[in-house]
Amino acid sequence: MADTVKYCIVGTGFAGTCALWHLVRRMTDPHRLSLLPPSAVTVVTVEQGPVNGPGYPYAQGNVQLAHRCNNEASTMGIHGNDFVDWMAANKPWLIKECPELVLETHPGIELDEWQPDDREFYPRALFGIYLRQRFRETVAKARAHGIEVRSYLRHEARDGLTKPDGFSVLLRDLETDREFTVDGLDQVLLSTGHWQPGKAGTPSEHGVHVASPYPPAVMRAAVARRIRSRRAQDERPRVFVQGMGPSGIDAILTLCDEGEFTYSRDGHVAGYRPTAHAEPLSVVAGSRSGFFPPVRGPLAPYELHHLTENNLDAIRREHRGHLKIERVLELLDKDLRRATEGTLGWEDVRSPRWRTAREKLTSDLKDSSTGNLVHTVVLKARRMRFYSRLEPADKEVYDRLLDTHFIRTAVPMPAAVAEKLLALMDAGMLTTVRLGYDDAQHTQVEEDGTLRVTYRSESGETATLRADCMVRASAQDFAMERHPSPFIQNLLRRGEIVPHEEGGYAPGGIALATRGGYRVMKRAGGVRVPSPHLSAYGVPVRFWQNEHNYAGAFVAAAQWVADDWTGTAGAAGSPSAAVDEPGLVSSEQGDKPWR
Repeated sequence: MADTVKYCIVGTGFAGTCALWHLVRRMTDPHRLSLLPPSAVTVVTVEQGPVNGPGYPYAQGNVQLAHRCNNEASTMGIHGNDFVDWMAANKPWLIKECPELVLETHPGIELDEWQPDDREFYPRALFGIYLRQRFRETVAKARAHGIEVRSYLRHEARDGLTKPDGFSVLLRDLETDREFTVDGLDQVLLSTGHWQPGKAGTPSEHGVHVASPYPPAVMRAAVARRIRSRRAQDERPRVFVQGMGPSGIDAILTLCDEGEFTYSRDGHVAGYRPTAHAEPLSVVAGSRSGFFPPVRGPLAPYELHHLTENNLDAIRREHRGHLKIERVLELLDKDLRRATEGTLGWEDVRSPRWRTAREKLTSDLKDSSTGNLVHTVVLKARRMRFYSRLEPADKEVYDRLLDTHFIRTAVPMPAAVAEKLLALMDAGMLTTVRLGYDDAQHTQVEEDGTLRVTYRSESGETATLRADCMVRASAQDFAMERHPSPFIQNLLRRGEIVPHEEGGYAPGGIALATRGGYRVMKRAGGVRVPSPHLSAYGVPVRFWQNEHNYAGAFVAAAQWVADDWTGTAGAAGSPSAAVDEPGLVSSEQGDKPWR
């Protein structure tokens, strides 16, 4: 039996920080029964960014002041209500060092009177500070208990494979390009987060396509280059934002950040003043539905009555263990009508009755009681994880036609953000279009280098507009073969991970062991078996995008991984010897060639 154990977390954003926190909590629990003391444990962390904790979505360079978290503060902690508790404990420091992050959520408040609000949506930059501090504290706690922590910042995982003494990961130092291996790993967590693959044939080939709203400075620079000639001719430039979800909203607020929002005495957005030194942008946002996410408050006190596990089990018995999407939607429709006293059903979610995004935003702000009920029912339906139990053909239908409606309805938007969008519309800065659900190409580059956007008018007729460039802020791509990471691609090539596939349909993501949990599947001797070393959760894994859209899912997964790893501590192979490498925080030697 081995007398030491070595863990590795690849990616130290929200998912990786959660895993580290819960792992260290398990390892330092005085009541935990273990064959190994904490001093026998080594934890290796790998992060491409310059700091641990925030990851890409919450890192300082990837967010702006106006970019809010997608969920209420009470749901965002790495355990319990920890984010809110942290803000309360650090109130004096936050007021002194970053008051703008408090005032963004509570405009006009006297800072000394501020109290963190469970129900508010705080800036992502503030959440990034929280994650960074929690990571540091967790490392300090681990080391105080004798756990060795080796942190590789500005390093990229490039490859990985199973060896007789455990799992080996090839790392590249992004500052020096030097490659080396970390050997003898007993357990490795892939917590690499979202990705944005390039797509052949997109307008990016013609210089009019901005691949992502992030980092904001990069997007602004790309747009500025594209519209420079238009402004030189004293003409008003136009930018098309493809996508009206949270990323699309971030793009809009970034593009309009040269102006200034004004506020009423009670802290509501009263208007928007464009900058005076240049012709303001015309921003057009478009999506298939043509609507932004709903403005919602806390979950309504409604429990599902028709869409229950008993009724889902009955459907599965009738269809050889699978769910049928039509039957699921029938039950969901009944719950929606029951919750809203017959006024709204599934068809109203699929095709909202408002003519424009402006009308819906205005309605959401004026009266959110019915909207809260619809949001609650759809969110709870999504959390039942019915997608994984659909037959493969129905999964394909859901992915192509239905998930967009669930996401748009289940993901809330802060009222303050809706007020800003309306203010931009009132100022003539923002308009919206509906692209429709056909499979036609909605964007095309013209001979003069501009972009033609085809959309549906309010009357349902085909219409077009021209734009100088487009910012892509549409949904995540989940096809593993298009993942840009060499680490993921090499793991796929070696068979250390495999894409999920069933019945001839590949819904996207890494295949997980069928027994549940977050162990990945690998190829071994022509068959797929659970990996003895690799775990993964978050966006890269199967079904995650269809069944999880809240921070609590990451916390639950982190707890499972921590329990799984500590439950098997000491049972894996013996790690290889390692020495510290100069220039790193407790680093590791490995100049030998990768095999």
